Amino acid sequence: MPKKVFKTISDDIDAGLHDDRLYDKALHPWRARLRRIMLPLIRMETPYIAAFQNKIRTPMLDVYFLWTANLGTHTFFMIFLPLLFWFGYPQLGRSLVAVMAFGVFWSGFIKDFMCLPRPLSPPVHRLTMSSSVALEYGFPSTHSTNSISVALFLMAWIQEHVSPDDPFRLPGLITLSVYAVSVVFGRIYCGMHSITDLLGGAALAYVLYWFHWTFRAQFEEIVTGDSYWIFLSIPLLFLMVGIHPDPIERCPCFEDSVCFLGVLIGLLPASWVTAHSSYPQAAFGIVSGSRTATGSTVFLISIVKVVIGVAILFTWRMACKTVCYFILPPIYRAFNLPHRKFEIGARTYKNLRHASIHPVPSVLDLRGLTSSVQASDHVGIQSGIDLHEKRVFEARHRFQNNIDEKVANTPSTPTLVATALRDKNTTDDYDPSSLLIVEDSPLRYDVDIVTKLIVYAGIGALAVHAIPILFEVTGMGLDAGRQ
Repeated sequence: MPKKVFKTISDDIDAGLHDDRLYDKALHPWRARLRRIMLPLIRMETPYIAAFQNKIRTPMLDVYFLWTANLGTHTFFMIFLPLLFWFGYPQLGRSLVAVMAFGVFWSGFIKDFMCLPRPLSPPVHRLTMSSSVALEYGFPSTHSTNSISVALFLMAWIQEHVSPDDPFRLPGLITLSVYAVSVVFGRIYCGMHSITDLLGGAALAYVLYWFHWTFRAQFEEIVTGDSYWIFLSIPLLFLMVGIHPDPIERCPCFEDSVCFLGVLIGLLPASWVTAHSSYPQAAFGIVSGSRTATGSTVFLISIVKVVIGVAILFTWRMACKTVCYFILPPIYRAFNLPHRKFEIGARTYKNLRHASIHPVPSVLDLRGLTSSVQASDHVGIQSGIDLHEKRVFEARHRFQNNIDEKVANTPSTPTLVATALRDKNTTDDYDPSSLLIVEDSPLRYDVDIVTKLIVYAGIGALAVHAIPILFEVTGMGLDAGRQ
């Protein structure tokens, strides 16, 4: 987990970790009103989720849901999606990338807009291999959005493209159903989300699936047709980056959104260029002739393609990020460019020539995949969001006990508890621990956002244009092994 450093703050700075009144002070009134409506639902579910975990958890289920959770992460999709372009399914690949990118963006947008916490730990146990997912807000569930939207789209695609007599049709539909249910139910089992979070993620997933499936033909016509409308997507995607709301605490949702929008910035124009190039096999997955190579030869070619393709993407990332870190800071200082909340301004550092660049992108949390179940079972404060929720939970528990003592044999109502908490918040002082802020998600440089957009735009363009054409030129294209 990222190192946590505590520092004192004053009431008018970054107040999200104090009382709910300070969220109301920091947020726009109608944004704060929406949060107040949703917050009791999230908090009400915490003890029920903890009781559910105590009743149902087993070592075997821990392993199953811990690993199936990875099938709804950015890591899985960022590795899986390029393969569709390299093995003859570019149209399906474009659709899934679009559904995924907008799913990550809009779920992250709503998370940072609403600032709603995850179920509190303790009493809930959080099972996760990721070191950053617990630092995010909870509503809606991005895992649910990703898995349900992708599963629905692939199920519709199978029903349209696979014959009812095909023996793989039914197993494919069943596999997708099990996949979606496992990921979504696993978010409750792993203590990472409330039912409200999952319902929000599922609703967003269905909207994204329905919209793209309904207008998929128009989408393909714009991306690969003769018009130039697709290039309008570049400023529109930049605009989406700009409208992403600032959260109260530091949350990595924005960085994930930037990565996927960056992929679209490169992928969509590159798809248009590829469609108008002289390599139809690379563009449309067209093959000719019958396969003559043996299965082992085809398998070997496939492995080589994956290794070369992934190596090119990783090399591009390292080289491009190094160049951006050299060029962008002086530009930011010269024009005094603004930066977002929680970013280090270019005027406060000299250069980034010696900044460490990890070979594995931060959006691909591969280190967590080596964690054991014991190491992935987290109980306790993991973020500033948790620190605030812990205080509220303890206050609620104390007042519930006081009410039960005063009103013997009379069940207390949520309204009575909420009133008691509100009265307490307006009269009592905070203990010193309330003046602490948890430094969890690492600070970023102001140039990191533009750097990510450039890096991931290049990844999108390379994956759909340069790399497939390279395979065609070197004899490893879709016609390899055919005559």
